Amino acid sequence: MPQDNFRFSTILVEVLTHLGVQHACVTPGSRNSPLSLALAESGVTDWSHHDERSSAFFALGIAKATGCPVVIVTTSGTAATELHPAIAEAFNARVPLIAITADRPLTLRNVGAPQAIDQHELFGPSVKTSIDMDPPTEAGDVIRLATMLWKESVSPPAGPVHLNIRFDEPLMPEAPFAPLDIQVPGVDIPRLDPDPAEVAEAASDVDGRRGIVIAGPDDSPGVTRSAAAFATAAGWPILADPLSGMRAGPHDVSHLVGTSDALGWAGYLDTAAPEAVVRFGAIPTSKPVWQWLGIHRRIPQVFIEPFGLRDPTASASRILRSEVAPTLDLLAEALGRPAPPSWMERWREADAVASAALRAVVDAAPFPNEPAIARTVVEAMPSGSTLWVASSMPIRDLDAVMKPTSRSVQVMANRGANGIDGFLSSALGSCASTGTHTVALAGDLSVIHDIGALATARRLHIPLAIVAVNNDGGGIFHLLPQEGHPRFERHWGTPHGLNLSEVAGGFGVAAERVRDSGHLADLIATRPNGPLLLELVTDRGDNARLHREIRSAVAAVLSGLS
Repeated sequence: MPQDNFRFSTILVEVLTHLGVQHACVTPGSRNSPLSLALAESGVTDWSHHDERSSAFFALGIAKATGCPVVIVTTSGTAATELHPAIAEAFNARVPLIAITADRPLTLRNVGAPQAIDQHELFGPSVKTSIDMDPPTEAGDVIRLATMLWKESVSPPAGPVHLNIRFDEPLMPEAPFAPLDIQVPGVDIPRLDPDPAEVAEAASDVDGRRGIVIAGPDDSPGVTRSAAAFATAAGWPILADPLSGMRAGPHDVSHLVGTSDALGWAGYLDTAAPEAVVRFGAIPTSKPVWQWLGIHRRIPQVFIEPFGLRDPTASASRILRSEVAPTLDLLAEALGRPAPPSWMERWREADAVASAALRAVVDAAPFPNEPAIARTVVEAMPSGSTLWVASSMPIRDLDAVMKPTSRSVQVMANRGANGIDGFLSSALGSCASTGTHTVALAGDLSVIHDIGALATARRLHIPLAIVAVNNDGGGIFHLLPQEGHPRFERHWGTPHGLNLSEVAGGFGVAAERVRDSGHLADLIATRPNGPLLLELVTDRGDNARLHREIRSAVAAVLSGLS
């Protein structure tokens, strides 16, 4: 039996490694010992963690950064349940993960055995597939199992898969297992090529119209170049989410509108009155942009969405079920005539005056203020670097202030489920696995929620720079209807009173409070030698007032345009 457990684990890991797995995240436990040992003796980089939840988000960060599935291994019991937040994020963000939870044999299920819960289909609809089984003893069965797990995780839409493997004791091998000479089959990943006839029909919906491209969060290969080429052919502006990849890179950014969120709040989409929309990716961060889509369902909206349906506004009039980049290329070729040149010039003028008004308001406010922090960080990022941005206010601040640039800065976030949990761990996984200069822009609640990740950062000496915006609580709620409620501070503001620099220091992480924008820019531009936390203290109420001032200022300057 001990040899069977280890033999199964060794073959499983060998096949997954052959297929492309390079990283695994492992937490300590007895029941998962056969898997942990197999990983330790393989060529996989096995990242050891104390906390299963952080381990799963670390794996998520690796998978997002590399595009390859990452194996997560846990022991039995509540340890396995800790993976669920990251699994849910991966499912909604279409990130490939292979979660392997060790379990006790069926005879110990539901009989009061220690560290035993029902792990069958533990993650419910948050995984693409879930398997609950004893370890197969035949090598061919293990090969087929590993191949299926890999293929299911990477086949579009990519996502997490779950293997719950029931190990009986004893768990430690009696002797090393010599791997068999196994043959691993190739795995073909399906692709959806565009149908020329369907694309031609879509082109007739938008040809010659004054339209806009809405680029939502998307990491499909080749999309940035193809979207820029389509916008040029159509004569349209691109309203690009920071996570679309469109706002930074070597592609043509001449059609990019950097102030789409501010323009949306100012009502410019209604003023300009686009006659057609081509969009791709997930729903944009900008609330006024996606709300505008829902309100204007009668406008032709061509949505390129190969799999699933990320259309919460139910506004798409035509959905093209094909890969985004080749579909955009074919759509550009099918256009007969572009929009009048005045259409693009109108948007460029609106973008320029909105950008100037926004910058003036932000510059007039004392530093540090939250939009200025986001702007300083993204403008100081060197080419080839990666910026992770937390949910809630940081991603919205970045959306407001990030101007198009030719520098290659990859912007990443956990926006599948839009949660704040596990943010530091994801950024650490990305940084550790790629070796890329990486910065994480976080709110204070994101830091506190994943504070244990600082121990991992120090132990593994991961050179992640964490910009922690400390406004002592839930800043975004000041911009939501909850503000003004008598119990606002208790239930939404939730002040914590923590000095995050001191907290980081307690974990052995270098930290300092930053008060000057130039100093912040210098720190961001230079890769740290190890983990570094940069704390900037702001005021939640002041930030809400500043955002309202920005919206008013942009609306005022736009009212003067013809």
